[in-house]
Amino acid sequence: MHKSAKYDMHNSTPNESRVEFYRRWSAAAGPYFKWQAQLISDYVGERVADVGCGLGSFAEIYKNKEIFLAFDSDESVREELRKRDNTGNFVMAQSGNICDEESVLELIENSIDTIICFNTLEHIADDEHAAANMVKGIQSGGHICIIVPALQFIYGTLDVFDGHYRRYSKKRLLNLVENLPVNVELLHYMNMIGSFGWFLKSRIIKEKKYKSENFKINAALVPVISVLERWIKPPFGLSLVFVLRKL
Repeated sequence: MHKSAKYDMHNSTPNESRVEFYRRWSAAAGPYFKWQAQLISDYVGERVADVGCGLGSFAEIYKNKEIFLAFDSDESVREELRKRDNTGNFVMAQSGNICDEESVLELIENSIDTIICFNTLEHIADDEHAAANMVKGIQSGGHICIIVPALQFIYGTLDVFDGHYRRYSKKRLLNLVENLPVNVELLHYMNMIGSFGWFLKSRIIKEKKYKSENFKINAALVPVISVLERWIKPPFGLSLVFVLRKL
């Protein structure tokens, strides 16, 4: 997964490594992770792969599944994952890069029926190749659950320093898979309030760091936002939720 070469610049602590950043983010973002998982819960089977897993934030949520196959292309993250207690269902993929053919083979060999890919496609230059490989690797009838940043017009300094190639529209996502053997099961925005905050900090203030207080504010708002958006799907939002079923 592509990340900015100046990764330390998007953190509040000088020279903070990606692993240290993920620890800080994971410590504050538990409610947000649970919300993301809830949004796609109807589509999750028993054999789950996480493409762009980071430090395995979703491994705990899916600890009772038959397998949790974790992909990440960053070697420092992979080294941290090797330190986990992997006596349960957690398996680290041998090939961390979803654009490699080896990743497709691992998905097939492990009979994966669900792929989650949260906030990862935007870091991959060839997102069409990544999407095609996920479809190739998953079982027929399985689901690919994707969450990506939305609204290209709010692309700003935080996107640049986080190594985002792009933000997505519904049309771009649909174009991404139009020639693949899938049905679209779900496509909607999430976190409308968050899009205003991102626009302010990334386009107006032009922040170049992910500050811990931003994570805390986000976590505090999740219980309210998630309930509101359960009843009323927002017309726009910080992210898009996209679920596919392989034919």
